Amino acid sequence: MSETNTNPNFRVPATQDFNTESFAGSMQQVLQDNIGKYVIVDFFMGTNTLEQREGYLYDVAGQYIVLFDEINLHYVVCDMFSIKFVTFLLPNYRPGQVPALLEALENARQNMPQDAETTSAGVTPAQAAFNYATRSKRR
Repeated sequence: MSETNTNPNFRVPATQDFNTESFAGSMQQVLQDNIGKYVIVDFFMGTNTLEQREGYLYDVAGQYIVLFDEINLHYVVCDMFSIKFVTFLLPNYRPGQVPALLEALENARQNMPQDAETTSAGVTPAQAAFNYATRSKRR
């Protein structure tokens, strides 16, 4: 993701290669192999506090990672050594989504006519799923 920088004013040093024998199986290697994926990262702060950050994994270095927060449109640089857990989410899934909504979204996509882009101009997939779910409940 660092090659296709979405903000030309935000720069990170050249990416380090963690696919080496000395980094085999390390947290850095796992994270670097998953750049571009949406993650939830838990950080251990102080003596007993976990702090959570989430976003797209933008860059990985020896001492930090960079997350891109698509909602607030900012980058968060995080300390590598306070990371305790990293949760990788399924594509197109975000925390708090109800699985039924995902099923409704998939059903809406399957039931859309082939020329849906021209017939439902301006309707996002989320709106289509909501419309489908509310129609289904009325039946």
